[in-house]
Amino acid sequence: MRNILKVETPNDYARFVDAPVLHPLISIIHYDELAPFRHSLNNYGVYGLFIQRQFPHNLSYGIRRLQVSDGSIIAVEPGQIGGLEDNGERISLCGWVLLWSPELLHGSELERQIDRYQFFSYFFDGSLRMEPDEWLCITQLVAQMRQELQTHEDSPEKCCWLI
Repeated sequence: MRNILKVETPNDYARFVDAPVLHPLISIIHYDELAPFRHSLNNYGVYGLFIQRQFPHNLSYGIRRLQVSDGSIIAVEPGQIGGLEDNGERISLCGWVLLWSPELLHGSELERQIDRYQFFSYFFDGSLRMEPDEWLCITQLVAQMRQELQTHEDSPEKCCWLI
């Protein structure tokens, strides 16, 4: 039987990789700052963007293998299963993870239109490749978002920039 990590809240994954918990509805993880951790096959109950320099090979995404390229983004949505089953190996990754609860989108225009972004779908079976300037822009934005959460960690209303 497969061992699957249930990522029902954004911080379930943060706790698994021993990253700081900053907000109940959003998790921003900088892999570069973490100690090596084990692989996990994840059942997502959240939305997520995995923004990485390199991804482990043989990542699964639903019932197929995901085609990944260096310096890219993988997007996930609630109800999907993806990752790499724990084989006992400890890994170190370079990049960021942004996970957010569907509650954060409730009643918003983005909630009504998110299905239009097909890169969240199982039908999209590759990563979104970024040019170096795009990588820099995206990672700077994520770092700024994390700084905002660290500065105002007990003020959920400060996170309106995501909606």
